[in-house]
Amino acid sequence: MVLQSIKSVFALMTLILIGFYFSGKKWFGKPGMDFLSRFTVEATIPFYMFYNIYKDIGSRDALFSMVSRLPVTFAMILLCLGLSAAASVVLRVKNGRRNTFIAATGFPNVVFIGFPVIQALWGDGITSIGVVYYISSTVLFWTIGVWLLQRDSRQEGAREGFFANLKKLLSPPIMGMLLGMAAVLLGIQLPDFVIKPLSMISGVTSPLALIFIGSVIRTMEPGSIRFGRDLYAALAMRFLILPVAAAIYLRLMPVPTEMKQVFFMLSTMPAMTQMGIMARRYESDYEFACTVITATTIISMLTIPVFMYLMQTFRLF
Repeated sequence: MVLQSIKSVFALMTLILIGFYFSGKKWFGKPGMDFLSRFTVEATIPFYMFYNIYKDIGSRDALFSMVSRLPVTFAMILLCLGLSAAASVVLRVKNGRRNTFIAATGFPNVVFIGFPVIQALWGDGITSIGVVYYISSTVLFWTIGVWLLQRDSRQEGAREGFFANLKKLLSPPIMGMLLGMAAVLLGIQLPDFVIKPLSMISGVTSPLALIFIGSVIRTMEPGSIRFGRDLYAALAMRFLILPVAAAIYLRLMPVPTEMKQVFFMLSTMPAMTQMGIMARRYESDYEFACTVITATTIISMLTIPVFMYLMQTFRLF
């Protein structure tokens, strides 16, 4: 399994490098990156979520079992956010950046990095487990996460209402997920001529997501990454403190071993890409947010096989 994780990471890195290379072409550039981002989020990921839930869960009992695990992931992410909040005070992260620090370290990149990783490591059929973590992460990001970024905003009147943020929960990926759940709940049997294109679209989602990540890294100027105490603290939280806390927490939870492993690996992913977009939207410390996203994304290519090795060698779960 460890050797497989190393091979999988090399495959992921290859796709990221493809995105990095082609985003430098004149015909690609920022318009190509914007298109790829929007097409992936609004077109392929919703079909990906629908197809994998419909195919992997398959029955009402399995669906109810999956939903019953949501409190585990909600509590896990809240624990990580709480530890990040405590660290921001203990480590004296500068004012105007503390809430951005909490959001940057507390929310991992589940869609663009997490799903491709777990699918590469465990194969088809694992997405239904990852969805449990994704639901919790999405709900908490668009409520607590956005609220944190608004608190650091340099804009006047940047804070939006709680219900305004709740509306953003109905994003295309969430809608695809909900429709997949509804199809399973209602026992709808889709014909082959519908399943086949859904399978094809689902197959290209992970590569497109990784190519997009590569294009994002390409757009970051090396000089914009400022190595300082706050960045080192963010890296320590994302790749050391929070994974240890997640491992201890999951060992205490009465859930299947494979589910613990998937939740743990998702918790070790780099910082969420959308967090940087929203930090810029609210004019909080988005320079720091983008620095954390870039640094953690690059470093994660090394840490993913390390965490897989530690999990297998020491039998964490």
